[in-house]
Amino acid sequence: MLWFLALLGAVSAWATSGGRRSLSALWRDLPGFDWLPLAAGLGLIALALLTNHALHPWFARRRVRALMGPPGGDGHDPGPVPVRYRLDGAGLTQTAPDLVSFVPWPRIGGLAEDRYHLFLTTQIGEVPIVLPKASLSAETLAGIRRWVEACADRPAPAPPPAEPETGPDSVRATMRLTAQERVPLILRSLENPWARRARLTGAAAWLLGLSLLYPALLLMLWAVDPYRVPLSDTLPLFAEMIASDFWKPAAFTAVVIAGVFAVHAYARRWFAGDLARRLEAEAPPGEAEIAIGETGIVTAKDGAHAHLGWPLFRGRAQAGDLMILPMRWDEVLPVPLRIFEPEARARAEALIERHLPEARAR
Repeated sequence: MLWFLALLGAVSAWATSGGRRSLSALWRDLPGFDWLPLAAGLGLIALALLTNHALHPWFARRRVRALMGPPGGDGHDPGPVPVRYRLDGAGLTQTAPDLVSFVPWPRIGGLAEDRYHLFLTTQIGEVPIVLPKASLSAETLAGIRRWVEACADRPAPAPPPAEPETGPDSVRATMRLTAQERVPLILRSLENPWARRARLTGAAAWLLGLSLLYPALLLMLWAVDPYRVPLSDTLPLFAEMIASDFWKPAAFTAVVIAGVFAVHAYARRWFAGDLARRLEAEAPPGEAEIAIGETGIVTAKDGAHAHLGWPLFRGRAQAGDLMILPMRWDEVLPVPLRIFEPEARARAEALIERHLPEARAR
């Protein structure tokens, strides 16, 4: 479209240069046409579009970082966390401070990669395990590819490690989230401060862009007008029209954006409910086991298990009977309290409150 407008402007300039103008005259005058200004304009348009295409990954990463928030999130240590991965005949073991997890080979989907990362997909979590290639030697990369090609999504050739213990007084139950319990988790990710800041930034950009649309249309219509007056005579009139009429599209845009914000809360809740129902329908069958004890929380399902130490968590929040435990790396562990018997529920709540004293009601 921009190229078409540039070509239209060039034809318009030719049409107002004098003489009898017709399609046959245009073809006759083409050999003597000065192509340099037109080529420069088309080149600048192409350069701008190619630059936008090249910078798109950078803009996408900025948006993701804006939604996730700064390193460390709510004021905790933003420093890097050492993580160790081990692939063997049993599966994948991940070890980090206050975290030990294991995924057997039948639950490992496969390996994907780009120029800089390896992506190890599993059936346990929705987010793949990401390994930066720069931190891995060529021998390690080759070993990972061999292991995954030979064992992924197949019975493990070696027995799995024993599940970690949480102590004799731990509280145990089985759980499976309902669609209603998924809604607070989705709303939590949509309503965090960084997501709100991103929405406000987007609204400001739309307000500015749509408000400038009227002056841009005036300028474009003048540029393609074959009988346009000189720019020196046009500028005062152009400035007067903008000064007298600019507020109208700006006010209309502001009203539209205010209306969008007014219904956005209801739209988020509807979206969260719809997404929760789809996630519930797509979730793999079966229940997960959970044990809450003095050393932390252990979760297990289909041969995979993880031990989450208490220092891994970043406080707690509660939405009805759903206890939401935020963790490092912007992940959360949802614990529906309905899964416990009354006595076990009291013990579980006491353990969580003792180890995670920061309470935030939602």
